[in-house]
Amino acid sequence: MFNEVILIGKLMNKPLLRETPQGVKLTTMVLQIERPYRNNLGVRDIDYINCVLWRGIASQVSENCEIGSFLGVKGRLQSKTHENSENQTITTLEVKVEHIELLDKYLQV
Repeated sequence: MFNEVILIGKLMNKPLLRETPQGVKLTTMVLQIERPYRNNLGVRDIDYINCVLWRGIASQVSENCEIGSFLGVKGRLQSKTHENSENQTITTLEVKVEHIELLDKYLQV
């Protein structure tokens, strides 16, 4: 089976480094990604993608990235299921990030 996601987008929140009770570092972030086509109003719709980073990559991102940073992300899509207050099952998708590139350094303004 194959599960690989590659995204390029802008960082929407400052990743804050946390640790699990076992001492494993993690952070979450949201990437803003414009769709490659325009809607019927001539505007590009935007997706907001939740990403999870673990261990060294979590530290790297929290130390080096700011809101608005332009990032390239490679990882895999995973789903999470929980019940809301109305006992409905809710499934969400997020990207478990395995590799990240800070693309700001490659941009020439």
